[in-house]
Amino acid sequence: MKIKLENQKYDTALFPTEWRYSAAIVGLVRYFKQQGIDFEMDYTYDGWKGIAYKQEDLTEERLIDFAEAYYGQAFPHRKAESLLNMEEWTEEQIKLVNENLKGNTILKKTVKTKFDSTNQEELLDILQKNRAVIIRDSFKNKKNMYAKFANTNLFLTEGNPHCRLQGYTIDEGRKTKSLSFNFEENAFQGTDMQEFDWIPFAFTDTYESFFINNNGSVKSLCHTANQLQEIMEKSKEEKEGARTILLKSMAKAQDFIDFDVEVISKSQDHEYFESLFIRKQALDALRKISDLSLLRFRTDLAPDYWLDVQKEVVDCCINQVSLDSLIEILLKVKEKKGIGYLNVVISLLIELNLEWGEEMEKENKRKNIYIAKGCAEKTVKKLRSEKKENKLDSYRKKLISAIVFHDYDRVNEIILQLSAYAEISYPFAYSLFEDGEGNKEVAFAFANGLDSNSEEKKQEGK
Repeated sequence: MKIKLENQKYDTALFPTEWRYSAAIVGLVRYFKQQGIDFEMDYTYDGWKGIAYKQEDLTEERLIDFAEAYYGQAFPHRKAESLLNMEEWTEEQIKLVNENLKGNTILKKTVKTKFDSTNQEELLDILQKNRAVIIRDSFKNKKNMYAKFANTNLFLTEGNPHCRLQGYTIDEGRKTKSLSFNFEENAFQGTDMQEFDWIPFAFTDTYESFFINNNGSVKSLCHTANQLQEIMEKSKEEKEGARTILLKSMAKAQDFIDFDVEVISKSQDHEYFESLFIRKQALDALRKISDLSLLRFRTDLAPDYWLDVQKEVVDCCINQVSLDSLIEILLKVKEKKGIGYLNVVISLLIELNLEWGEEMEKENKRKNIYIAKGCAEKTVKKLRSEKKENKLDSYRKKLISAIVFHDYDRVNEIILQLSAYAEISYPFAYSLFEDGEGNKEVAFAFANGLDSNSEEKKQEGK
């Protein structure tokens, strides 16, 4: 929400009533601080706390200066300047200077001279004289800057009948009725303001960018945004997806986010924003895993399809979906490919699945899972000592097949048969007899432990 103020030091106030306003506030606060502009951090109106400032301070000149300071070496002209300020250059460095001087359309139009190691001052002078237009057009059109978030044709406009942000904007060149079938033009409501041009500065500078709408106060908004930016910056070198890094970071930092929160995502691959709702329960479960990198496992399920366990867990966490299907797939993969490390992965997923389940059932299930693992280990040892690995493998395959098909009557039948064959009591089985589907984690744990080569595979897992 934006309101005009009269007879006060500042003439405008902005409040985090929705994520777009929250992101604009974070971008503006960073802008005001970097530019040394006066503003009020905790302006209160009708129960809301926002920022108050002078509208006249939102100028193109200052925005351009701030954008250059914020993105730094991401601008090709800045890279070229750094190299041009050297005293001598190798052939490779001369080549790099010329590549950066042709780094985007506006530089190609502006810099016609090629660097040859003798015209350093001439090129620096060209860049300085045309600095404003180079930064403006570069920032506006770069796919990882303004163009990623908003319609470039509406950059720095005062206000429009519809929002300038990607996914909200409308192509005015088309007929209004083409927006959707039987669209009523008068029914459309659009909110736009110049402050939305500061939204890119609130998101993380990653391929998929994030903004956490922690809008309890302006201070909490800015503090969270600063923490997130620092975390994502440190994680750029990691070979993991941005969402995985985001979730791992939120789970790792206890004082970062400790409640259900809305996270806004904007990828360069999509022309729209996504809302992700990260739940405290999911984060608490992830925090109990000592090292989330243990879930970093990928395998091919088909010629053009790879299963990424860590990514699947992240998606399940965000969407609050159980891990049943993933565990079942991995039980089949382990059986088919004999990958010992999957013992570790499956055990962790069972624990996560348990944490995401009903609170009242956890302790009883955890006890039965512990017993099931112990029974599986005893069974493996006994049948191996009796040279009956083939029989053990046969029971395990039948059990996994029954679990995957959700045939818990068959699961119970196989467990009873194996108990009689091995002459070992299975106390955990009573929970499956009472409610097989409701205690599936117990069946998962028992099947995962029934591995005739479990000792060797434990070592491989380590």
